[in-house]
Amino acid sequence: MGRARHGIRPCHGERVAVIGNDLAERRLECTHGWLAGATIGAMRDELRLTRWAGWEPRGGAAAPAEPAESFSALAVAGRGFRPPRFVSVDTVEEGPSHGEEDHEGLRQMWSLLYRWIAETAPATVVPYGIYLLGVNAPADATAGDLEVFNAFYTNVHLPEVAERHHALRAERYGLEEALRPPFQGAPQFLATYEVDEEGAANRRHTGPPYEKGPEIWQRHTTPWRLWYRRLPR
Repeated sequence: MGRARHGIRPCHGERVAVIGNDLAERRLECTHGWLAGATIGAMRDELRLTRWAGWEPRGGAAAPAEPAESFSALAVAGRGFRPPRFVSVDTVEEGPSHGEEDHEGLRQMWSLLYRWIAETAPATVVPYGIYLLGVNAPADATAGDLEVFNAFYTNVHLPEVAERHHALRAERYGLEEALRPPFQGAPQFLATYEVDEEGAANRRHTGPPYEKGPEIWQRHTTPWRLWYRRLPR
């Protein structure tokens, strides 16, 4: 299975389009010297929503029912958060919806609506699994801070994590609505890193340290560091 390349190059006064917290496309001067290569992919204007839900089994249930894409827990890279056994994700076509709250043998633990922000490359293959990260910006971040935070996250950190974990591709999402929030709250941002079977088995970071980034980025928190295996549909 082929792997995507995620290049990063410095910029010198270029301008890069980013999606702000209010979904409006903004243009931000590249003052920190970061600009992702062409493989960063599109950052779209339209509102594209996905519903993520966590599930626990009742009576030996295998997985959430279709049409949602489903994943089974592999590992937790961190402490203090017990992930659900299963996670499902599906596209919301007609505005916010709580979706199915019950499936035979399954109990929904939480349900979250996220808007799509960016991708490092288009989807070309079906991944074996995903590395799912939940990220929060500092609570005192201003609108200007979030512009810097999001520009660095999308254009530098997303592709460099994908590269260090040999991911096929990566995507970013921003929280739109906590339909049924987890006990410890919903992360402000999600990132998914799609991996093949080898990448799921060798989950360690390889390569040099991550870019330090701007001060506002240095104060982010990562409450979710979860590995899931994709279930056949």
